[in-house]
Amino acid sequence: MRDQNEFMRQMLELVDLAKAQESRITKGQVKDFCSDLNLTAPQLKLVYDFLDEHNIEVAGHSSKKHSANASQGAGFEAGDGELRESDLNTEDSKYLRIYRRELRELPELSEEEKEQLYRKLLSGDASVQHKVIESFLKRVVTLAGKYKNRGVPLEDLIQEGNLTLITTVDMLCGNSDISDVKKELERSVRGRMIELADSQLESRGQENTILAKTNLIHEATKVLAEEWGRLATVTELAEYTRMTEDEIRMYVELSMDEIKVGRD
Repeated sequence: MRDQNEFMRQMLELVDLAKAQESRITKGQVKDFCSDLNLTAPQLKLVYDFLDEHNIEVAGHSSKKHSANASQGAGFEAGDGELRESDLNTEDSKYLRIYRRELRELPELSEEEKEQLYRKLLSGDASVQHKVIESFLKRVVTLAGKYKNRGVPLEDLIQEGNLTLITTVDMLCGNSDISDVKKELERSVRGRMIELADSQLESRGQENTILAKTNLIHEATKVLAEEWGRLATVTELAEYTRMTEDEIRMYVELSMDEIKVGRD
């Protein structure tokens, strides 16, 4: 644990160094800073990804996030976390351009109309399932945008999100114990995407997942804080991320107080 903590401490110092240079750093500076760590090429790339997550531009390193911010020209109108055309590679853009065009053709429902559908769904009216699913498809794309840098292809995130949406709507039909359909749909789709990201991280080997898992938990704390208006507990984070409580505690400790959690 001491070695992991030291590694994270050095990563945070590297972020501070870059921020002192107007959030910019060169690949040479990164390599010099990490020279005593004897990092492999994949591990060094993970460091670049870590810097990217902290909004640090690495000169000479291709970053989807910064490329998107610097791109000019037409793109999707989007809010926080929404997919923009400039964020995507050629094949992703082609697929999503067609898919987004199809989504735009769906009728826009007001919040009141959605609530009416939700009430009918919970009462057991299966005839509204299709409309409920359609009303949430755009949100699935937006959520996919939040996890697009976790190593899972965008198409897979959207496909799995849609499948989870369908099964969740079916599960909610006639379920009088549920009070907030929108929240349940959001939780289920997010949970599946986090599960996919976590599986991808595990496939890379434990030594390459330290920073990525820390970022994953950090993202979950922000999402839940926005949703609940308070810090999530270790137990709640474990349930949300599909990780064990011991793992959560380990990565919270590893973050050197960057990740805040509530008390159980």
